[in-house]
Amino acid sequence: MNAVLALPRLSPGIPSSVQRLGRRRANAALARFLVEAGVLRAVDVPATWSDALEVCQRALDGWVKRQIGPLHCLSPLFVLCAEDGETHTSRRYEHETYASARLAWLEANEQQWVVGPGLEALERAQPGLGGAVLGALASQHVVYPLFTPETACDIVSYLHWCGEDDEEAALDVQCGDDPQERAEMREQMITRAMLNEAYPPWAQRWVPLRARQLGLKTLAPGVCEPHLRAIVDDAIALTRLRLDSRFRPDIEGEFIGWGAVLSWAEDDLTVRVYDDLVNHAHQSEYCDVMGEVELPLDQPAIMADWRRHMRARFRAIVLIDRLIHALSAGDWS
Repeated sequence: MNAVLALPRLSPGIPSSVQRLGRRRANAALARFLVEAGVLRAVDVPATWSDALEVCQRALDGWVKRQIGPLHCLSPLFVLCAEDGETHTSRRYEHETYASARLAWLEANEQQWVVGPGLEALERAQPGLGGAVLGALASQHVVYPLFTPETACDIVSYLHWCGEDDEEAALDVQCGDDPQERAEMREQMITRAMLNEAYPPWAQRWVPLRARQLGLKTLAPGVCEPHLRAIVDDAIALTRLRLDSRFRPDIEGEFIGWGAVLSWAEDDLTVRVYDDLVNHAHQSEYCDVMGEVELPLDQPAIMADWRRHMRARFRAIVLIDRLIHALSAGDWS
């Protein structure tokens, strides 16, 4: 009788990968930094683990989720990357150190959200209110930049119209005075008439933050419907947050680190323009993160300072998410 041979099994305690001793020590130093900064807790460390850097990433992700809470539309992702410092080699072992850690954040699941009907309902309730709420969302671009109809208009001008307000200059460059060529090219491109058909005028123009704040405060008392008033209150709260651009990334090339695409209708031009921008960006350098900070590992106070400044930004993310959800999920028929 043939004996059945049992396959060897590895103990669960054996790590799935092997790291150099120096790299393990460097990862442990990063973990100590997060412990001293108050991000990594004892409960965040699993019973068995093989990569301290992965433990740190999971702990950071858990800390961010505890600060923000559940979201409807947005999926912010915070990524921790160690920046190599020096490598010291002796006769017995190689010792590596990290000089710092780079913390960057981006949207993990960028999606299209149709907000046009909700904004038009606000505009019907109080003329100027839809534009003020849309402006409040756009004004907090230092926290969570959104691709809005106003952004789409700017990108069309930049990519297709030679920086002008309509397509005529681009047609002059490409076609000269030939009427047939101009007509054929006009059929293939995004025109000013198409943008005007897709978006109302008040959704296409940039309004300064102060003007939005005053508009919301002036118009809010006239809004009686509870679901509209809740949107207005969240927009006012968003504009009142004191935020700055200290964590904006150094942008080289095109910026495509958008948190969401806010379209007017399901099949309007917004996504087409967004795709044009992304395709253009991928031909060269681009930036796809919305924030970043350098954290020297010998200065845990900088991490504590980042946490303190992120409180208002986390509040802004919650309000932006709530506004997008209310505008896109409401019944505006």
